[in-house]
Amino acid sequence: MIEGKSAPGTFSRRDVNRALLATALAIVGGRQAVARPSVTLFDFAIAGGHHHGLETALGRITPGTKLALVREAANPYDADAVAVHLDGLKLGFIPREANSPVARLLDRGERVTAEVVRMLDIRRSSEVPDELVFTAFASGDPMIRLTVEEA
Repeated sequence: MIEGKSAPGTFSRRDVNRALLATALAIVGGRQAVARPSVTLFDFAIAGGHHHGLETALGRITPGTKLALVREAANPYDADAVAVHLDGLKLGFIPREANSPVARLLDRGERVTAEVVRMLDIRRSSEVPDELVFTAFASGDPMIRLTVEEA
């Protein structure tokens, strides 16, 4: 869990970036206290999914579905943009509040993976974890987990 939450269930961009960078630097910076094949960064709901291909692809997305991350450094709205794709179809983006550390990892050539953990149900508040990084999402949208894989 990320320390320094600004309010119960929410994180400031600074909190998310600080925690992600600390985790990433520990992984790629040479610390080897515990050898692990991968480290979970965070879970998120896709940003902008209903403006891109998410609704089209929902029937093909189930828990366990692997998704591709595509760095969009030339994105005119966000130089740290990281798109989420399924079979070449852009579903949306990693939320802006958490994309900067992920963009840095991808720029360094680190292997960051995205996998659907479950489908969200906003009708039941217990279904939405406090630590989930998201913008707007709808019931049935996928909850995605990012991990960094060690070389």
